[in-house]
Order: sequence, then structure tokens, then C-alpha cells
Amino acid sequence: MVFTNAMRAIALKELSDKLKSKWVLVIASGFAAFTIVIAYFGGATSGVAGFRSMDATIASLTSLVTYFIPILALTLGGGIIADERDKGTLEIFLSSPISISEFIMGKFFGLAIALAISTLVGLGISGAILLIQLGFSAVGSYVIFMLNSVILGLIFLSVSFLVSILFNERARVIAFTVFLWLFFAVLYDLGLVGLLIVTKGAVGSDIFSTLLTLNPVDIYRVLNFLSIGELKVFLGLASVELPEYMRTSVLWGVSLLWVALPLIVSYHLFKKRYLA
Repeated sequence: MVFTNAMRAIALKELSDKLKSKWVLVIASGFAAFTIVIAYFGGATSGVAGFRSMDATIASLTSLVTYFIPILALTLGGGIIADERDKGTLEIFLSSPISISEFIMGKFFGLAIALAISTLVGLGISGAILLIQLGFSAVGSYVIFMLNSVILGLIFLSVSFLVSILFNERARVIAFTVFLWLFFAVLYDLGLVGLLIVTKGAVGSDIFSTLLTLNPVDIYRVLNFLSIGELKVFLGLASVELPEYMRTSVLWGVSLLWVALPLIVSYHLFKKRYLA
């Protein structure tokens, strides 16, 4: 894919809007504050407060990110088409010499950069504090954790574009966004735990691993577990041993598919709906 001047202009406009509105600053500050709080009080339930090992900290922060980043990314891109329609600029884009791919990818890149900056800055600030407290031996694991967090955000930003094109009304976009967040962050894992209970753990590791890859939140969890050397994935009170092929390179590849496929579907759906 060629990054054209039109895509660059649209991306810079989206990024500039987020920077001017202080969105990036607010989100980055929120990430930094929440990360420090979770890292310090993550062991409070066991009667211990304070910074623990980096492995335990990453495990605690994973839970924070799986709830925070998906809803953030979904709301960031969910209203992108509705906003243009409400402002009356969608028709201008459609009548201008800009292709659909340039329009969609320009919007995506601009918002993706804003989301990545806020994530990396927020987690980077808190990470620097954690590394000073815990030592720099685990810097590699934390860098991978930040990279995985950015990828998770890109996945749900991509999904949000598809939601935005699927539904014309803003109220439906918001309702379906909340449902998707609840489904991927909570309900899907409850279903997997229920499957383990009903089958009494008889589900093969290959089938279960495939089911995990159908949920980007679970992919993110597994990636973080692998980064700290943990070969089991925990779902509620259940733990499942990961097969040999469930490794970082494979899961990153699946994650890229999760980013690309919703955008491809968005392109064809947008073309069919507005240029038919």
C-alpha cells in the first residue's frame, strides 16, 4: 500500500485535532496514573502494598489494559463516519478526488498515531518509575508489554471503523460499541470457562488455543504471559497449558490479521454503501 499525499493530509488532520483537544495528554496522564496505582496496590488483596517484581506488575497491568484500551479505541473510531456526516463533510470527501482507501486509511493512521502516542507516553512514564524501583533487568518484558498494548489498541480501533460504517445512527454505534467491549473483555472468557466446566476439561489444547485467537483480548493476555515466561493462560480460576506453536511470532501475526481484516471489510462495505 502506497502512503499518498491525501492519506498523509487526512492523517495529520486527525492527529492535529486530537493534540489540540488535549485528548492525547489526558489519556497519557490517565495511563500513567492508573498504571502506578495498579502497580503499587496490585497486591493489596493479599495484605501487601508496594512495588513487586516486574513479572507480577505486568500481570496486574494486563488486567487494567484489557478493560481500558479496548473501550478507548472503540469509542475513538466508532463515531468517525457519523461525525463526518453530522458536520456535512462526508459528502465533500465523497465528491473530492480522494479514493475510499485513502479516506479510510488516512483516518485510521491519524487516530492510530494519536492512540499509540498516548499509550506509549503514559505507560513509558510509569514504566520508567517502575524500572527505577524494581531494577532494569526486566526492561525487555516491559517494552514488549507496551508494544502489545499498542497492538491491542490498533485492533480495536480497526474494529471501531467497521462498527462506524455498519451503523448510520450514533446511538446504535454507541450501543454496539459497549456490547463489543463487554463481549470481548468479559463475556467471551466466561464462555470459555463455561466450556471447560461443561466438558470437564476435555477440550483439546489445539481447539482451546484456536478459540483464544478469536478474541484479541485473550491474544493480548497470552502475549504478556509469554513475555514473562509463563506458559499457562489464566481465565478466571481456570488455567490452561499453551501448546508449543502458541508463541509470540505466531500471535503477533494473528494480531496483524485482526488489524487488517476489519479495515478490508470496512473498505468494501463503505464502497458498496456510499458509491453503489
